[in-house]
Amino acid sequence: MQLAFSTHVQFMAFVGAYALAICVATGQGPAPSPLTTAPSPPTANAPVVTPQANATPELTKADLEPFLDALIPSQLRNRNIAGAVISVVKDGQLLFQKGYGYADVEEKKPVLPDETLFRPGSISKLFTATAVMQLVEQGKLDLDRDVNDYVDFAIPKTYQQPVTLRQLLTHTAGFEETLKNLFVANERDIKPLRTYLVNEMPARIFPPGKIPSYSNYGFTLAGYIVERVSGEKFERYIENHILKPLGMNHSTFDQPLPAQLAPQMSKGYLSASKKPRDFEWVQAAPAGALTTTAADMTRFMLAFLQDGAVDGVSILKPETVRQMETRQFEFHPMLPGLGITFMEYLTDPVRIIGHGGDTVYFHSDMILVPDAHLGYFLSYNSLGRDVGGGRGEVWRTLVNRYFPSAAKAKTDVDLNTAKGDGHAVTGVYEGTRRGETTFLKILALLDQFSVTSDKEGVVRVEGMKNQSGDLKRWREIAPLIYREVDGLEKIGFRRNASGFVDELLPFPAIYEGQRVPWYASKVFVGVLVGGSLLLALLTVLLWPVAAIIRKRYQRPLFDTKSNRLLYFFSRIVCLGQVIFVLAPIIMFSQGLEHIVILGDAINPWLQAFHVTGWILIAGVVLLIITAVRFVRLPGHGFWFRAHAILLALGGIAFGLFAWQFHLLDGSVRF
Repeated sequence: MQLAFSTHVQFMAFVGAYALAICVATGQGPAPSPLTTAPSPPTANAPVVTPQANATPELTKADLEPFLDALIPSQLRNRNIAGAVISVVKDGQLLFQKGYGYADVEEKKPVLPDETLFRPGSISKLFTATAVMQLVEQGKLDLDRDVNDYVDFAIPKTYQQPVTLRQLLTHTAGFEETLKNLFVANERDIKPLRTYLVNEMPARIFPPGKIPSYSNYGFTLAGYIVERVSGEKFERYIENHILKPLGMNHSTFDQPLPAQLAPQMSKGYLSASKKPRDFEWVQAAPAGALTTTAADMTRFMLAFLQDGAVDGVSILKPETVRQMETRQFEFHPMLPGLGITFMEYLTDPVRIIGHGGDTVYFHSDMILVPDAHLGYFLSYNSLGRDVGGGRGEVWRTLVNRYFPSAAKAKTDVDLNTAKGDGHAVTGVYEGTRRGETTFLKILALLDQFSVTSDKEGVVRVEGMKNQSGDLKRWREIAPLIYREVDGLEKIGFRRNASGFVDELLPFPAIYEGQRVPWYASKVFVGVLVGGSLLLALLTVLLWPVAAIIRKRYQRPLFDTKSNRLLYFFSRIVCLGQVIFVLAPIIMFSQGLEHIVILGDAINPWLQAFHVTGWILIAGVVLLIITAVRFVRLPGHGFWFRAHAILLALGGIAFGLFAWQFHLLDGSVRF
């Protein structure tokens, strides 16, 4: 599964978002969350392989093997990754496959490409999409029919237009982000697909077919439709109609793993230097539960490079394969779009499609270059120092080496236009892969990113870094279409009906950026809420100090019991506000260590959290009463009165923040 600009992983993004909401912050966007798709940017200390100056090397095993033998082991060392595996196919044949590092560090068990099992996360979605398209071929499913016709519960009719399978398979159904029970702690916590889909149903926050918003829920729904229409359990359908026909005998969606496969499972690591982690239980199985080997993935890639067939066995018709690989959704003809689940990574100098995948510990890519009859599968078994393990570095360096651009990209924009457009696109944006009706709305704060331009109209986007760790620079090559300077990628912007630029069209096309007004920006919210909480914290910390000083010099602050009680309880409210913010940060910071935090076990804590929030809202009223009372007290100076007023205003800001970001909701969904 995958975590965009995240794009939307890992779950630590929530922690960062929450912290950002309470302090002045101008940092980068979050790391992808689990079950994400976008390739990750490389780190600065990984080696860079550049194309040869005189001639493009031929893509052969003799050239590819030393190239990868230099690149991938250096990634393992530099990024603290235990092991990796890669398989490459070309012209209908296996060109190269190899394991690097360890499947088990302690036991020094090497990664073997034809035996070691990896968890490729959201690459699973390609199998789910294949299953859907098989049933479309049989006339049992219609990509453009209301999905409510295929399920035994109702997707709410939030908009006039229904949700269709085509929209599920292109992430344009309009669902908000949801994380709860995406992973569960153990086998007994895994529920039937229907139960999960009903209990964790997200709100529809965008009209279908219009706005991309990457959705694991949407693909789980598609998998349930396969189960319903075929009459076979989802895992059995995939096994019987995709894995067995392709000879993928070391692959499964089963959880736990079948007894004959379990000994082959690679350990998963947060980093190679830490202890291995337990098997990851994926509740949203159609979105990310595949377990496979690199050798098996060659069979799947060959099927899509050979019109749906391998060794005379067909899983899809040629026209269906072409449909899946053809654009179904696009922002702009010059920008990468989406096929049926396949993402376009590049369109120039060569068209690259594929899908990435992340669990918490495993990070993978499956890349196809249809015109070159080339494909590769790459997977790492550790989170390491960079989410995604550097897989983005691999496909970029492969393109640079074997498919270099013949000429420099043309620019059809004059300098004055570039300057004006650079000014027009400058602003703060947030991604569409976000929660709106749950407290995951806080993630949108962390997802926010600023766009700036220089005096020549060259644009920089916060969080988008190149291989050297610097912000990428984007030069306008067509109206509001930008290409990476000295790079491969393109992004764009779009004006609304009033001519105002309010959308950023990123890479890949699984979400977009939407401009946020100044009062909703992370800087404004950070200053307002962070400042109020800082004042509350200082008030609590200095409270005993002031009491000791007053006692030492026999200078009581009040002469009535009622004023002393107001003063005491106002400090308790300040303490409560600080704890209210710190408690979930501490709790959710353990999300990677204890995945149970993301499941139903957290419900009692969430309910207590919401009750505490409402108690603190009553405390805000107390702060207001205290301020009104203390301002009128004789014999107290300006700073005493100002402090009381600021505490009341800070309490109001805290209350508005808690309300706006659903920290007071009674719901336990997220």
